[in-house]
This record gives sequence, C-alpha cells and structure tokens, in this order.
Amino acid sequence: MIPLDELEHFKLNPPGRVRTKAADWRVYNSRSKLLGIDIQVQVLPGQQGRLIEKLRAIYRKQQHTFPGTIQRYIFKDDISPSEINIWLIWKDTEMLDNAKRDQELIAFQAELADVLNWETAQISTKEGIIYT
Repeated sequence: MIPLDELEHFKLNPPGRVRTKAADWRVYNSRSKLLGIDIQVQVLPGQQGRLIEKLRAIYRKQQHTFPGTIQRYIFKDDISPSEINIWLIWKDTEMLDNAKRDQELIAFQAELADVLNWETAQISTKEGIIYT
C-alpha cells in the first residue's frame, strides 16, 4: 500500500513533453506565405459561462475547423474578460478561396450569435513574417 503522506504530496506531471529550450524562429520560403485572420469581439453581458460551454461543445464535436488552417486559437482577454480574440492561421497554399472562407466564418458567427456581439467585431487580415 502507498503511505497516505505520499498520496497527499503526489503531483501529476504536465501533459506532453516539457521543452528544454525555446522553439527557434523560422521563416516561410518564398513559395508560400503565412496568412491569418484576427478577430476581436465582445462577449454579450452575462454570457461568459455560456460561451465557454459552447466552445467546449465545438471542441467535443470538432466543428468549425476552418479547413486548411494550420493553427486556430481563441483567447479570452485577462484585462477585459468581456472580450475574446480569435486567430485563424493558414499557409496561402492551403487557404480556402474567399467565398468558402466567408461561408465558414458566417457559420461560426451564427453558432456563437447568442453569446458574442458580432456588431463589435474588429476583423483584420495579417501576413506572417516569422514564426516558431
């Protein structure tokens, strides 16, 4: 049997491997570009908990994956918890055409229309310079 004091002091290791050094900076070669969409949007008053529930459901069902993306992030703002940032990142060689990409964004917006105030959304496109 395991002694009680050992159980009380047991700590799980973090998932995955722990980095021993920071990832190196990289650049895309001249044949492709890194492109992104940055969306800042306000959470409707009192809907932070419901937003998290809906995002967890999207995760469980693996919905709104924005085909071709190489990274997708949704951040809540520590200073202003009523704001979130959504980052969608593609290589230009794998990015959907504008019409299909807009359809994906519209479906995502519709899914979260009851928790996010899309009228406040600030959407900008970016081109990557360096990355890790």
